[in-house]
Amino acid sequence: MARVSVIIPTYNGSRYLAQAIESALGQSYRDVEVIVVNDGSTDPKVEKIAKGYGSQIRYLAESSNQGLAGARNAGIRATNGEFVALLDDDDWWEPKKVEVQIAEFDRDPAVDLVYSDLTVHFDDGSDVPSFLSSRPLAGSGYIFDRYMQSKFIIPSSVMLRRSCFQRVGLFNEEMRSLEDCDFFLRLCLTGKVALVKQPLLHRRQRAGNMTSDVDLWTSYAVKFHENALKLAALSPERYRELLRQASVAYFKRGSYCLNHQRQSECRSNLLLALQRDWKNAAAWQCLLASFIPFGLLGELRGCKRALTEARERLGQNES
Repeated sequence: MARVSVIIPTYNGSRYLAQAIESALGQSYRDVEVIVVNDGSTDPKVEKIAKGYGSQIRYLAESSNQGLAGARNAGIRATNGEFVALLDDDDWWEPKKVEVQIAEFDRDPAVDLVYSDLTVHFDDGSDVPSFLSSRPLAGSGYIFDRYMQSKFIIPSSVMLRRSCFQRVGLFNEEMRSLEDCDFFLRLCLTGKVALVKQPLLHRRQRAGNMTSDVDLWTSYAVKFHENALKLAALSPERYRELLRQASVAYFKRGSYCLNHQRQSECRSNLLLALQRDWKNAAAWQCLLASFIPFGLLGELRGCKRALTEARERLGQNES
């Protein structure tokens, strides 16, 4: 039995899957098993690539697409190592990623999860060498309040103790987006985490990523916050902060629906935003805007932009 089980879920991810697998197999820490979960892919190349590694990996095939949460859970249930590491099929690791994180667990037996900084690679060829450099709240310890404010833990950077799943449960399979945030928030409520500040992960930020799907993201952001409000033993201060954040999530969903001429859905979300926080001024403004004919609303927005540009030009001339 390997000490570390690496779970790689994939759905039609043949383009980069081999690089992800090889980065897991090429770790300097050798007590590792790699499990590839084919989440109902329709692309036959996925199975061909995975099976091409033979006995170097374990290959699991789901009969239908379950989503990231379901695929990760299938991999977790199929393993029994002391630690579980997550790796998405379009990401890849530095060779010492597992070694460095295992050292953190060995250093502090109270730590439940270790995550690291990462480098982000964009489609246009540009890079962000340190994702966490723009996330000042990222850190170690009992970080629930900081994570509640800024979701800075990226799944492919994570290794955690298997015992965590017994305490906080698996990934929520009803969540088709933000399933990682949902899980990490539950874990951080009682668990201790450690941050490795060096970038051990390379992450692709592609146009097709789920994080770029605004419709999906805003819908599940609402679900994420409603789930968070149901967490046990929340202090009154934490509950109030989560109510405020839920109001913002409902506003963003309502604003998205307004921009796509879905007035009924827009108004229902904005009313829920105000129910969570009646002082949400942006939600009030958006609710009023939802009663303006869409064509006129576009003209008003155009006038506002023109006025702003005129003021900026005037300011430049005066200087």
